[in-house]
Amino acid sequence: MLYHFFQPKSAAAITNDYLSYSIIKDNKTIGSIRVERSFKGDITEYLFESRAKVKILYSIEVYDKMGATFKQNMLQQAKLYRTMNGKIKVNNTAAWNGSSYNLWDKDGSNGSLKQSIVCSTASLYFNEPANIRSVFSEKFQKMISIQKINSQKYRMNLPNGNTTTYTYHNGICTLVEADTDFADLKFVLNVN
Repeated sequence: MLYHFFQPKSAAAITNDYLSYSIIKDNKTIGSIRVERSFKGDITEYLFESRAKVKILYSIEVYDKMGATFKQNMLQQAKLYRTMNGKIKVNNTAAWNGSSYNLWDKDGSNGSLKQSIVCSTASLYFNEPANIRSVFSEKFQKMISIQKINSQKYRMNLPNGNTTTYTYHNGICTLVEADTDFADLKFVLNVN
């Protein structure tokens, strides 16, 4: 079903609603990312799927599936599912209940968040955060400050000490530089 969902519907869908990135470590491609944006009336949905394989002392294969649904530009639901070498590492959900977000992780209920959310990490690929001060992290289930470095570059300092930097051209993310626990990675937009 995922295979079908991520297949381009037309040439216009590829340019307007679908982005593809190569995951680079030490100048080598170690994986890929697909991000899709769809519109249905006043609902915008973002789907992110990535696979990467990196060898440090041993081989690590990471699979991510992330989704965020916005209604009238307000987050309704966000999910992140991550496996490492086939084992579930993250299974997070945030869902708007009309007054706050209920949060769940792989162990069950994980509290709530009482502010409206207009931007999440899933939406950053299609939307430059020019006037945004904080972004909802599907991984950390909290708002994280985002700082403008220059006219098209933004940085997030993550709660675990890592940083992620996003670079934009014409409002679309062209490069993500992720300082992660196991490697420094670049997500480079594939241009046809």
